[in-house]
Amino acid sequence: MPVFLDVEYLQGWCLFVVLSDGTTGALDLAPWRDQPLFAAIDSERRFARVFINRRHQLEWPGGCMLAAQEVYHLIKAVDERSAFNERNPH
Repeated sequence: MPVFLDVEYLQGWCLFVVLSDGTTGALDLAPWRDQPLFAAIDSERRFARVFINRRHQLEWPGGCMLAAQEVYHLIKAVDERSAFNERNPH
């Protein structure tokens, strides 16, 4: 199963992710906001503090972690350039 190699916050509850199998795309976790897993992430500002931990999982300060296998099916293929152009439309 692929693992996360890179992550960048886009906007709202959406991330741009890169996986070890070459998959890149947008991961919208808005539908998961009310899950107990995200209880400590109460704002977009905290959500934006995501990083890749040493196990190649998404992690947020406070201990919330997600492995690629848990959210792989939610990744929407999107070109990196267009993802970041939408974030910064200047």
